[in-house]
Amino acid sequence: MAVTIWDIAKYLDLSVSTVSRALNGYNDVAPKTRERVFEAARELNYYPSAAARDLRRRHTSRVGFSYGFTTTDIGEFAARLINGAVAVAEKADYNVMLYPLTGNQIEKLTRICQEREVEGLLLMGGEYLTESVELLQKKQLPFVVLNRWFDQSGVSFVTADHHQATMEATRHLIELGHTRIAYVGQSALGKLHSERIASFWQALREANLEVDEMLVMSAGTDLGAGYQVMRTLLELSNPPTAVLAIHDPLAIECLQSAIDAGLKVPDDVAIIGSDNLRESHTTDPPLTTIHPPLAEIGRAAMEHLLVQIKDDTLPPIRLKLPARLIVRQSTIGKR
Repeated sequence: MAVTIWDIAKYLDLSVSTVSRALNGYNDVAPKTRERVFEAARELNYYPSAAARDLRRRHTSRVGFSYGFTTTDIGEFAARLINGAVAVAEKADYNVMLYPLTGNQIEKLTRICQEREVEGLLLMGGEYLTESVELLQKKQLPFVVLNRWFDQSGVSFVTADHHQATMEATRHLIELGHTRIAYVGQSALGKLHSERIASFWQALREANLEVDEMLVMSAGTDLGAGYQVMRTLLELSNPPTAVLAIHDPLAIECLQSAIDAGLKVPDDVAIIGSDNLRESHTTDPPLTTIHPPLAEIGRAAMEHLLVQIKDDTLPPIRLKLPARLIVRQSTIGKR
């Protein structure tokens, strides 16, 4: 059974109030008495209640990390963001609460805000990202958006430079001599999907290449959606010789679809993914991919969130971190 301050008070024949004030550093407790209380606490293996301590201090020592999918679906992408954020929070003696905001996301966020379960929130994706941001602003809960650019003033975000990354990947394919380049996105990713298409088209126009809207496809979220989209692209009368996918799982499905169609990668069709997941190393051939600095994004976002919690008068952070293209055999072959 856990030792309480009542046990210490009885052990020392002191009042509970005196023991409590000694443990919490009040100046009206005599130094000798404070020393006796701490010595007794050590002897009795007393550990203060975190919940009670937070209540006295009027803060929770907790921050939230919310994401738009279930806990069982946390993949490597989210894990890298979470690891970066947790490392910073732990150094500042904060605990990180994970909130899978699936289903009625706004209702869950409303409860978090009203009950003040956390002092601030990192917000990652989700179907209702814009509505979530508006709610958090209204409820005045400090928050930082992860890996998304937000035009709206007053919104803090830390993101990879998706524009730069997409431009670099497209230019890589153009430099290899490709003129029929397809883009496989995912409309479920909302603004990120449309922003990357815009960057893709910009790179084509800068190279004086034709922008063929038939080569821009949106895959569903079901397993195998990328495989089917690739089959559709390959059945065109003038199919692409290169494909840029919005993330690695789609790119890997495109790669397998091309191989099953009897094509050689990259001789017949080159393929690029994004996120540099572990699976991208083990495909055959290994996948060229964009590496976003996810752990760094998590760290920077948490650092700013903790500063924002202490001083809500500070201006929002609007930070883009550079991504880099990792070139592998799915675009350049064996060399």
